[in-house]
Amino acid sequence: MARKTARESILQEKTVKSPKVKVRSDKRFQVLKNASVISVILVVAICIVFNLIVDLLLDTKLTFDTTSVKQNSITSLSESYLKELDKKVEIIGLFDKNDTSIEWRDYFLPILDDYEAKADGMIELKYIDPDVDPFILTQIDPYNVYNLQKYTYVVKCGDLLVSVDPYTCFEYDSDFLYYYGVYKPVGNQIENTFTGYIRYVTSGRPLHAYYLQGHDLPSHSSLDNILLSLGMVSSELSIGSDSAKIPDDCEMLIILNPKSDISITEKEVIKSYIDNSGKVLLVNDFDKESAVEFTNLNEVTQRMGVTLEKGIIHENDISYLYSASDPYTSIATVYEKYAQSVGLQLNLYVENCRYLKVNTDLAEGVYVSPLVITSGSASVDFQNAQIDAAVSAGTYPVILMSVDASNQSNPACMIVIGSSAFTSDAYYSTKTLNDNNAVFIRRMIGDICQISIEKTIPTKTIPSYALSKPLSSSSATMWSVIVMTIIPLGCLICGVYVYRRRRHL
Repeated sequence: MARKTARESILQEKTVKSPKVKVRSDKRFQVLKNASVISVILVVAICIVFNLIVDLLLDTKLTFDTTSVKQNSITSLSESYLKELDKKVEIIGLFDKNDTSIEWRDYFLPILDDYEAKADGMIELKYIDPDVDPFILTQIDPYNVYNLQKYTYVVKCGDLLVSVDPYTCFEYDSDFLYYYGVYKPVGNQIENTFTGYIRYVTSGRPLHAYYLQGHDLPSHSSLDNILLSLGMVSSELSIGSDSAKIPDDCEMLIILNPKSDISITEKEVIKSYIDNSGKVLLVNDFDKESAVEFTNLNEVTQRMGVTLEKGIIHENDISYLYSASDPYTSIATVYEKYAQSVGLQLNLYVENCRYLKVNTDLAEGVYVSPLVITSGSASVDFQNAQIDAAVSAGTYPVILMSVDASNQSNPACMIVIGSSAFTSDAYYSTKTLNDNNAVFIRRMIGDICQISIEKTIPTKTIPSYALSKPLSSSSATMWSVIVMTIIPLGCLICGVYVYRRRRHL
């Protein structure tokens, strides 16, 4: 038998299997893994629960207004009004609160939430969509007196209510509107509007001013805001019919820069109102391009000792000129005696001021005094080169106050303003309610109507012309999700990745 070679012997040998060795795992890795996962889950759960608790209990107290002009919060002046409320006020938004297509929505929701939060339960804020609840308009206004519409607010106390059109709560660039027909907001009057309406509906003496309708009545949103800052609401009034009369709740009748003479019927109604201790604010500047004869209106003013002349004030003192090239645009001052009585000594802007003549044959009990005057070097330019021999260079009135003290307990009063700069939307389009003209006329109206005067609520300027929205509720929710969910989840993923990498070291 042949001997096997060594190689053949090795190839024919069976492979010997090595016995299985049981490797003992380190339980520390499993414990570490479980602890990491459980810890992250607990942290996320605690954060979510904590967020819910804080949101339910401290939501309003932990809300911060980071806008540059505090558009989402009320001022201390409004807070002081709210603390004095002794009647409950409802603020009702007639639209779906969650409708993000409403362009002004995010301006109103946060600041009205602030009203409710700081009123100690005296303000109830709610939102009801008339499309969802069609009977809400009838419930609020059973007799359709106020013609309530969707996309408006209602401020209500008892049976007294007012409707708020959100678009009237902004100031717009009048030049841009004139040239391009586009409304570009430059100021936010939301707080002034709502605080004024809250004062109105809770007042034991509701104050109402009426504008004489017709005669090319100009827009008057700026004057409306000045009146609202005094707690006085306004509306337009037609008195052209034979049965017309001034309503009993009229605190002041405003005849705002008419472009045509009033009718005989209107004249008689207004004179009757004055005879019954009425208060009239008349603004009538001089339109160099118009030759309107205010025959009937002059009969009303002459009843109170003033005549509207067809002349324009020409300022000759260069130090009083607003523009060196325009003698009809000037700076006027408060008459010294009136400045002392009201504590206001201001420089006021005047343009196209009509010559207001004080009559010499005043009726018994009628007294006329200037409130605002020109420099001592002013003169009068008459239309059609007419000359009044009694007129020479000197001081002329810009605003006159006429009082009929026949009824000493409740005297009639007429204020005649020769320049529309005190009431014009065009003038206030680049100003605020803290402008000197606005401060003066507000103080003057408050003085005449015996309304206590506090500081004004400032206009909150809008940084850009667009209605740039502050942080919306949806944006806030998105950031909450990022902070409370996505970031912790990212941490969890990083933790698992680090664990797996470390496990194989």
